[in-house]
Amino acid sequence: MALFAFLFFIPLGKTTEIAITPCSERVDERDTMFAREEYVSGTPQYDQYYSSHPELRDVDDRIRSLPELLEPGGKFYEQELAGRIDSVFVEIEKMVNDVDGEVVEDRHEIDSDTISLDIKKLTFELGADEVGIARLNPAYIYSHVGRGPEKWGMPITLSHKYAIVFTLEMDYGQVKEAPYLPITEETAERYREAARISILLAKHIRELGFPARAHISGSNYQVMLPPVAYDAGLGELGRNGYLISKKFGARVRLGAVTTDLPLVPDRPISFGVRQFCDKCLKCAMNCPSSSIPSGKPSIVRGVEKWPLNVESCLRFWRIIGTDCGLCMKVCPFSHPKSIVHDLIRKGIARSSFARIVSVWGDDLLYGRKSSY
Repeated sequence: MALFAFLFFIPLGKTTEIAITPCSERVDERDTMFAREEYVSGTPQYDQYYSSHPELRDVDDRIRSLPELLEPGGKFYEQELAGRIDSVFVEIEKMVNDVDGEVVEDRHEIDSDTISLDIKKLTFELGADEVGIARLNPAYIYSHVGRGPEKWGMPITLSHKYAIVFTLEMDYGQVKEAPYLPITEETAERYREAARISILLAKHIRELGFPARAHISGSNYQVMLPPVAYDAGLGELGRNGYLISKKFGARVRLGAVTTDLPLVPDRPISFGVRQFCDKCLKCAMNCPSSSIPSGKPSIVRGVEKWPLNVESCLRFWRIIGTDCGLCMKVCPFSHPKSIVHDLIRKGIARSSFARIVSVWGDDLLYGRKSSY
């Protein structure tokens, strides 16, 4: 036992951060799967987009032919619960016009160290579970509008220097219900809470005399949240495409405010996720649509990551009528906080031996495959 504990916690093997190289290429939001699924045949958006991307027309048409999420026809559709969830998303849609506003002309005198601490404190008080600050990488700003109240195809000119990013923990009991509707209900509730927090935070910053914009679900993102959250030190990027929080694993939803308020950025963290994902593969094995790769990561626009098959993922969502969440459910980092799980995470952050043993132990205790 002493030898086991020694090998489990001593620094053994490498713990490296994901490789990131400078990249000037930006993602066009019109190319994202959530934008593409909304293009309706016969509309100008449909004709314009597929004249430039004819290779995507057939696969996107097949996805659109399936029932929409929360609509009758999905395998796990439940009328009453789906209606409640849909009402939350409708409420979020009504909030998209509140993400920005007038900036007070009388700008306050600001000390960067002090205001950074004050902003974090306020974000916690509003209800966030973790908060970080990043210098906003222009490569993580969408190039053109693909969804939302702004005009489709309009160039995005966001020039803010900083991003305040926060996490909201998803309830473990709801996540365990994946891929059934309760996980979609929890997703909607966290998105609504993230919208409320980010809108209030952005308003507070504008009252200090600095521009600030909230980025919320409901088709109003202008930045890609997972890589920005990584830069803000809130976690690492996992094989399943989620940000893996040090506290909550994949069980988080993200919110963000971008601003020119002079802030002190945090640094990215590394706690063994990259090396653990190399060995685990549980999310890839449990993905019903085989959308998560089981091989090595590759460089995508300068970032080392596991690129997902977004078409097959969304197609499965539409077949079952929920946002699935099996990859979040089975991720070993998603287990709730406990003394045992905290000790295991400490070992994973330090030792390659701990990563190997933890994969085996998680399979033994929780099973390699999730049944539903």
